[in-house]
Amino acid sequence: MFKITNALKQSDLFKNLSDDALNFIASTAKIRQFFPEETIVWQGNPSDSLYIITNGIVSVKRVLSADNAQVLAYLMPGQTFGEVGILENRPRSANVEAVSDVDVLVIRRKEFLKILHEFPSVAVELARMLGRYLMESNRRQSRKSDNIKVVLIFDLFEGIGATTMGVILTRLMQEKTRKSTIYTEYPNAQQLIQDFDLDKKTKIYNHSSGYDMAINLPRFMGASGNFRATPFLDYLMDKYENIIITVKRRAEDVISEDLIMMLDYADQILIPIPPDKEISEQVEESLKHLKKHIDTKDTAIFTIIARTFENQALDTSHIPHDFELPFEENFPTLAQIHQGTPLPPHITETVETFVDRLDRTNQVGVFIPTTVDVDTTIDTEEYVNRALNFLAERFGGATSKEASGVWNSQEIGLVGEKVFIVHTYVTPSDLNKYLDEVVDFIKGLKIELRQEAMALEVNQKLTLI
Repeated sequence: MFKITNALKQSDLFKNLSDDALNFIASTAKIRQFFPEETIVWQGNPSDSLYIITNGIVSVKRVLSADNAQVLAYLMPGQTFGEVGILENRPRSANVEAVSDVDVLVIRRKEFLKILHEFPSVAVELARMLGRYLMESNRRQSRKSDNIKVVLIFDLFEGIGATTMGVILTRLMQEKTRKSTIYTEYPNAQQLIQDFDLDKKTKIYNHSSGYDMAINLPRFMGASGNFRATPFLDYLMDKYENIIITVKRRAEDVISEDLIMMLDYADQILIPIPPDKEISEQVEESLKHLKKHIDTKDTAIFTIIARTFENQALDTSHIPHDFELPFEENFPTLAQIHQGTPLPPHITETVETFVDRLDRTNQVGVFIPTTVDVDTTIDTEEYVNRALNFLAERFGGATSKEASGVWNSQEIGLVGEKVFIVHTYVTPSDLNKYLDEVVDFIKGLKIELRQEAMALEVNQKLTLI
C-alpha cells in the first residue's frame, strides 16, 4: 500500500490529495509490470482503465497497417494514459508499449469515475490536463509553419542587460539561419526609439543587416489581457520565422494572464540574472511559475548569469543557472551592437548555443556509476567516453559532468558514490527515432558494469533501467 501511495503522489492527477484520500485510492489500484516490447494496451480495445507510470518508459504508437506504426510520444514516470478514453468511453486510439521494464498502477474505469465524484481536486487536475492537450492541438494547427521559432527573454531584474541580449540574439539568429527575424519588447517597445535614436513614428525598423525591430505595432495592440497578447503574437508569426521578444516583468510578478498564450508558443525562454545569492529564491520561484505553464518537451528554459560590472560575486554555485557570462570591460554599447560592432567571442559562442538548441527542446541524460558489485570503486572513464560518443553520433553532441549520487541497493541498503551524467539536447523527432536505442545501450552498460539498475533521465524525469 505504501508503495502505491507514494507513486500516486508523483502523479499530477493526485498530487493535491491528503494522505487519507491517497490511501483510499491506493486500495482501488493494482500494480502491474511489463517487459520491454510488451504491449500494455491495444489500439481498438475498450478504454477500461487509467494507467499511471511509476517506473520505466512507454511508447504511444498509432498502428497504420500490419507492418507500419507511428510513434506519437514517449511517456515517463508520473505520467498517465487512458484518461481520455475513459471519459469518452471510446476504444483505445493507439497502442502503448513498454520500451524498458515498466511498472504501472492500474485503476479500473468504474473506480476512476467514482474517484472523480468523490474528490473534486482530481477532476480539476484532469480538466487542466485535457485543457493542455487541447491547447497543444490548437497550437499545432494554428501555426503557419513548424519552422517558426519564438524566443522570450524575461527582463526580471533591472539593469541586467535583457535588451542587449535580445538584440545580440536577433542579430546572430538572422546571420545563422538567414530567415526573416524580428526583435521587439512587450508590453511596450517605445524604449527602443531612444536606445537606437529612431524616428518616433517608426513602426517596423528595417536594419541594414537583414533583421527588423517592431516599435509601434497596429492599434489592436492597445487591447488588454489575452486580447492584446494573442493578436500581438499572431501578427508577428504571420510575417516572421524567428521572433525574439523581451518581456518586461518583475521577478515577483513573472506570470500574468496575458503571458499564458505567449508561453504556449515559446520554443525557448531565457532569463538573465545577476550574480547575487540573495535573488536565488526569486529565481527558483520564477522558474516554478513558468514551468507550470509550459511543456518542457517543447519549451527550453535557460538562466544566464550576466556580470555587468567588475568584481561581482565569483561563487555562483548557490544560484540556479545554466550559463555564465563574465564581465567584459570593453563590451559594446547597444548602439555599437546595432551598428554591427564585432562581439566578444565568448558572448557569440554562448548565444549561438541558444540558437543551436532552438530545435533541441528535449533532454536525455545517462548516469554512469563509479562502482561495480554494489560498492567496489572502479575507473569508468571508458564508459563515460562510450556514452558521449553514442549520444553524439545520434544527437549531434553530448557533454558530461561529475555529480554525487545515493541509491538504494537491495543487498546492502543505501549506497553513496560519485557518478557521471552524460547528457545531450535533442529534437523531438530524434528522441522518437533513437530513444529505443538509448535504452538498449543502457541495458548493455548495465550488464558490463554489473549493476542492479542504471538511471536514465528524459526531460527531467528519472527512470531506472
